[in-house]
This record gives sequence, structure tokens and C-alpha cells, in this order.
Amino acid sequence: MLFAKGISVSTAAILGLAACNPPNTSQTTVPSTSAPTTVTENTTAPTAPAPATTTAQTGQNQDIDDIADRVEDALDSDGTLKQFDLDADDRGNAIVLTGRVQTAEQKALAEQIARQIAPNISINNEIVIQ
Repeated sequence: MLFAKGISVSTAAILGLAACNPPNTSQTTVPSTSAPTTVTENTTAPTAPAPATTTAQTGQNQDIDDIADRVEDALDSDGTLKQFDLDADDRGNAIVLTGRVQTAEQKALAEQIARQIAPNISINNEIVIQ
């Protein structure tokens, strides 16, 4: 009787684990009274994600030029930076910040704003401190 309960608990545990796996990813051999329980896993490697494209686009398929325009709009909207009329242009797969500011803090703020708008794009900060 103890042996039968042990098999029932083992079977329940195996079936519970099998239910956690996605369909068709594993095979479970149901134990018999004379053979040990075996579980075999599918060894097929998962499909690799598609490689990144060479054109800089975000998940929303926005063109880098549009993103540069959004960065420039954000710089023009910032109370501290709007007086400097800074530019954000796309150059290759990067956004380049240009213009003149008065302090290192203002230059850093411009870069921070650009990185918030375009977190997955390289930002080249070429802003000059006067």
C-alpha cells in the first residue's frame, strides 16, 4: 500500500511539472509498477531573435530623423535650454547635439533630455560651452 501511494505522489508531481511546461516542449513517461520514472526534455535550442537592423529604428518603427526632431523639440521646450536654440540632427545611427550653452550643467542637461527621448540611440554631445 505504501508503494502504491508513493507512485501516486510521484505521478502527481510529474503531471504537475508537465503542466508547467509549454505544449510540445517535453515528454513524460508515465511510470509503471516495475520501471522507474523518466522525464526527457526537448533539447532543441530556442529560436534566436532576429538581428538588429542597420537602420536605427525603435520598436514603434520611428525613423531616426523623427526621433531627432522630437529631441530638438524637447530641448526647445525646456525652460533652461530654450534660450540657446540647440540643434539635434541625425548622423548615421546617432543623434548629434550641437549649439552653444553657458555652463557644463546646461550641456549635461541637454544630453540627459536627449537620452530620455531616445534611450536606445547613440547620443553625441557636441554642444560647446561659451
